[in-house]
Amino acid sequence: MDSFDLLRIKYSEVMKGKCSTHSDLTLKCIEYNDKMASAYLKVLDTQTYESCSTSEAAKINSLLKKVAFISSVIMQPDSQMYGNDKIINKIINILKKLLTVYNDSITPMGNWWYWEIGIPLSLNYIFILLYEYIDRSIIEEYTKAQVHFHDRITLTGANRIWESVIFAMRGIITKDNNLITYALNSISDVTRIVNNGDGFYRDGSFIQHNNIPYNCGYGRSLIQELAPVIYVFNETDYNIDHIDIVYKWIQDSYLPFMYNGRCMDMVRGREISRYYEQSDFAFKKMLSAMLILSELNRGQYLKPILKQLITDDFFDGITVFASEIAESIMKNKNITEKEVVPYFKAFNSMDRAVKHTKDYCIGISMHSERTAAFESINSENENAFHTSDGMMYVYKKNEPESDFFWQTIDLYRLPGTTVIKDSKAKPNINAKGDFTGGCGIGEYGVCSMKLISDENSLKANKSWFFFENEIVCLGSGISCTDDINVETIIENRLVTDNSRFVLRGIEDGEGYLAKGAYLNGSHDIGYYFPEEQKVNIVRQVREGNWHNMSTKTDGKSYQGMYLTMWIDHGKTPQNDSYEYIIIPTCNESQIKEYSKNNKVEIIENSTAVQCVKKNGVTGAVFLKDRTHSVEGISCDKRCVLITKYSGETLEISGADITQKSDRICIELDYSAKTVTHSNDNIKILQLDPYISFEVNTENSEGNDWA
Repeated sequence: MDSFDLLRIKYSEVMKGKCSTHSDLTLKCIEYNDKMASAYLKVLDTQTYESCSTSEAAKINSLLKKVAFISSVIMQPDSQMYGNDKIINKIINILKKLLTVYNDSITPMGNWWYWEIGIPLSLNYIFILLYEYIDRSIIEEYTKAQVHFHDRITLTGANRIWESVIFAMRGIITKDNNLITYALNSISDVTRIVNNGDGFYRDGSFIQHNNIPYNCGYGRSLIQELAPVIYVFNETDYNIDHIDIVYKWIQDSYLPFMYNGRCMDMVRGREISRYYEQSDFAFKKMLSAMLILSELNRGQYLKPILKQLITDDFFDGITVFASEIAESIMKNKNITEKEVVPYFKAFNSMDRAVKHTKDYCIGISMHSERTAAFESINSENENAFHTSDGMMYVYKKNEPESDFFWQTIDLYRLPGTTVIKDSKAKPNINAKGDFTGGCGIGEYGVCSMKLISDENSLKANKSWFFFENEIVCLGSGISCTDDINVETIIENRLVTDNSRFVLRGIEDGEGYLAKGAYLNGSHDIGYYFPEEQKVNIVRQVREGNWHNMSTKTDGKSYQGMYLTMWIDHGKTPQNDSYEYIIIPTCNESQIKEYSKNNKVEIIENSTAVQCVKKNGVTGAVFLKDRTHSVEGISCDKRCVLITKYSGETLEISGADITQKSDRICIELDYSAKTVTHSNDNIKILQLDPYISFEVNTENSEGNDWA
C-alpha cells in the first residue's frame, strides 16, 4: 500500500464514515441513508440509463449523484446494504453503459457545468469508494473523458474549488503526484480576499457570478467540498496555503447566516427556488463541513460553537463521518455550548445585514449598483422580484419550521419591502442606487438603502435601527409617478392556525388605525407605531407549489396560513413616509406597556436625515452630500453613523456605504479628554469644546471605521 492508497482510504472515510461500529445517533443517520439509498435504487431500476444521450447531461449528472450516494452507503459496515455484490455489479454496469455518452470523443451539449464539474465530481467519488471493485480500464476511460472536457483549472470562487477537488481526487485515483500538487496550488487563489468580482471580501461577504450574494449557496458548496480536501491532506507532504483563512470564513462568512437548523435564504441566490436544496439542506451541508474542520488541531475551538448549532434533526441526511463527529461532540460533557453574545453585522460588499440574539435572528436583504436584485438563470428563481428590496425576516426558535414558505408566500408583498403593488423586477441586473449598507457597535446597528426601482418610477429611503429589544423601521421620500398604489409591507408571516393577532386600534373603512399590534401563540412578536398609523391586514390560507418560484417543481401542492400587514401609500405618492417598530420577543402585556414607556425617540425622518435614539445609543443616516446636523452629530457626506454613550465613554462607528467618498468630516457635540482607541484612517482634529475628526474613506470598501 503506497501513499496514494492511504490518501484514497482517508478520503473514502470522509464519505462513508471512519468507525466500524456506531451508537444511537449515528445509527439513526445510517438508517436514514439506507432509506435514501433504497429509494435511489428504485429510481435506477426505472430509469433507462442505457438510452441516455449526449443531450441529456443533466440526466446523466443526476443519475451519477445517486450512484455516488449509494456507493457511500454500501461501503458502510453498519448499513444493511454493506458489501452487497448485486448493487456493486449494478453500479459497474451503469458505469459501462454511460461510457457511450461520456467519453473523450464526445462533443458536449447543453450546460457546461455538468460536463466539466457535476459528472466528474460524482465519478471520482465513486472511484474513491469502489476502487477495489472497478476495473482499471473503466477508470482510465473516464479519466481520459474528464481530461477531454476539462484539462485546466481556470474558474473562480466555488467553481474553482470544484475544479481543484476533481483534479485532486483524479490525482489520488491515478496516482499522479503532479496533478495533486497542481490541484492544491489552485485552491490558494480562492483563499485570497478580493475587492471586486467573485470571492470572499474583508467584511465576510461572498459573491459569485459577479453580483450575487451567495455565502450559503455557492459558498456552501465551496466549503462543503474544500473541508474534506483540507482534512485528507492535513499532515501530509502536500501543502494547501492559507488554511487559517478558512476558519476566518466560518466566523465571518458562514456562522452569521446560520440559525436554528436553517441558513438564511437571502444569501442562497437562486437556490431558494430548488425544492431539493432548501435552507435546512444547506445548513446540514455547511455544518458538516465545519465538523470535519473541527477535527484538525487548529479547529478544535469550533466544537463548543458547533455543539450549540446541532439540532435534533441534524442527523437526518448527513454523511456518517459528520454524524460520528457530531455525536462525539454532543456526548462529550467536557464540551460546553458556546453562549450566543448578541451582535449586529453589516455585509456592505453584498448589501446584507444580520442581528443575532439568543432568542431571535434578523436578516435584511438589500441591493445597490454593486449587487443584483435577484438571480434567475436556467429557469430557476424566476419570480423573486423583491427579495432584495429591503426584505426583513425575523427568525424565531420557538416557531414551527416550515418547508413551504416560497411555494405559498405572496411574492409581491415580502416583509420589509416598499413596492408598487403587484410589480415585477428584472433579474441579474444591478440597481441604480449607490447608497446601501450599515455599521454597528456590538448588538446595536443601523443600515439603510436608497431604493431606486429599475422597472418603474418608485424611489424611497429605507432605514433600520437595531437596539436591544426592537428594530425601528423608517421610510422617507417615498415617491412614484406611476398611477398604481405603493405599499410598504410591515409583515407577511407564515403563522400557525391557532395563533391570535391582536390589533390595538379602531376599525376605519378599508384599514385600521393602529397604535400597536401583537401576534401571539408560538410567534410572540409585537408591532408598534409611534404615531397612529392606518394599516391593512389580511389573514389567509394561501395555496401554491414550486411554480411560484421556478419552472422546476416536485409536483406537490402546499398551503400555509399567512398574516399580512401593510401601509398603503396610495397612487403617485410624493415624499411620503412611514415609521414602525418591531419587537421580536414580547407578550401581550409587554406590548401594552411598550406603548406607554418605550424609550425610543425618532429624532428625524426626512429626505436629508433619518435618526433614532434610545437611551445612550443614537443611529443616524445622512442622505445628502452636504453638511447636516442631527442630535449633536454633524456630517458633510452621505454615510451611516452610530454612537453609544456609556458612563464617561463615547463610542462611534460609521461607514461610507456609497464606497465613493475620499473623506468624511464629523463633528460631535461632546467634549473628550483622550482617545482610547481609533482607526488608523481617522484623523482627530480636536476634542474640546467639541469633537471633530476626519475619516479617510478611500478604499474603505464600505467597511466600518470604528
